[in-house]
Amino acid sequence: MASRRPRRAGMTLLELLTVIVILSLMLGLSVYFLKNANRDLGVNASANTVQSMLRGAHQLARSNAAPAWVVIDTKANSIYLLAKETVGEWHLEDSTGAFGRNATIQGGTPVPGRVGQGMRLGTSATIQCGPVPVYSPDQGVAVELWYLRKRGGRGILFSIGDQVEGTSESDGRVTVRIGSLTVDSGNVRVPLEAWCLLQAVYSGRDLRLFLNRAPVSAPVLGKNAWSPGGAFTVGSQKQGFTGIVDEIRLSLVIPRDAFSLASESVFEFPAGFVTPPDGEVVISFDSEGRLDPAVHAEPFKFAVKSPADRRDLVVGLSGTLSK
Repeated sequence: MASRRPRRAGMTLLELLTVIVILSLMLGLSVYFLKNANRDLGVNASANTVQSMLRGAHQLARSNAAPAWVVIDTKANSIYLLAKETVGEWHLEDSTGAFGRNATIQGGTPVPGRVGQGMRLGTSATIQCGPVPVYSPDQGVAVELWYLRKRGGRGILFSIGDQVEGTSESDGRVTVRIGSLTVDSGNVRVPLEAWCLLQAVYSGRDLRLFLNRAPVSAPVLGKNAWSPGGAFTVGSQKQGFTGIVDEIRLSLVIPRDAFSLASESVFEFPAGFVTPPDGEVVISFDSEGRLDPAVHAEPFKFAVKSPADRRDLVVGLSGTLSK
């Protein structure tokens, strides 16, 4: 009987190389797809956070009846929210204020106010509300108060050190100066013996003025470095306002909720869009949560993108995100 040839064990060199090539191809494809999946995930996660911030600004503006802003910092590839945070409030039933900030009243006379008791001020009477805290050199500030003019003549309504001054002019106009920025109520005049709500809001990027909750000037753009140590004072010892004030509120506008995009993601704007020199693109919401018509004439469009994915975002004129 012929002997059988023994069965060969193992693999040939050609077979081994074939297996290695197949495994290498599979590994390369796996890495490629995983890498692009991570890029996609970065875009979606970033876009979802940006959407949440925009919705938050819209809701904050509506609930606070005050402007809010979302700032896209293209140089830092980040985004953050700007909104008012009240740090002092005085209803003038006495010198006690909210948030642990009491007032020192000099020369004022308690009288019936808009609600409860107000304070009548003469040319040298003041309500001293203490220093304004500084948390960021580019922070903003908002001053709100009700006032009633008792007679004509120019008088200082409020000040913060030498950096801020709000004035009731002799013809009923209102002017507000913050650093080198000034707004004026123009043709809108406050009559004698009529209560008026004044709101001066400086976002750290623009200054605007509201009377009885209506904007009376276009935003004045500009930045000022904020110096610590300035005290918030209503009235003035030199040329103070003559009339009655009530319900005073001091707020800060400071950056918060900063978020940096994933390393593979960037912001992209439509063709022809001009990014400001400082790299900050500001999306402004008015006191009703809409896109501020003084800043935005049409819906605001931009995108979050990576080499592998893209999410387009549109903020409608109503302040809500378009689907």
